[in-house]
Amino acid sequence: MNDELGAADESIQQAMDLLALDGRISVITFHSLEDRLTKQLFKEASTIEVPKGLPFIPDDLKPKMELVSRKPILPKEKELEVNNRAHSAKLRVARKIHK
Repeated sequence: MNDELGAADESIQQAMDLLALDGRISVITFHSLEDRLTKQLFKEASTIEVPKGLPFIPDDLKPKMELVSRKPILPKEKELEVNNRAHSAKLRVARKIHK
């Protein structure tokens, strides 16, 4: 509505660029559109396409991020008992591995 997803997209990309080497970015989402956006941005930054049979990956083709966990981290039952609003929360984490 007010370009919240555009703002989130820009903020996450800027945060990934500002991270120091081996720094981590954590994003907690509460809506499926936010989660999908975060998942796509992390995936784009952590995957590369190189030709088959390439003996090594040149530095300029290496991904800049690595996923800390492939699946989102969800709240535990104990947290849900105390905080009912946490039902939709998902935490995604990525680590910067290359400039």
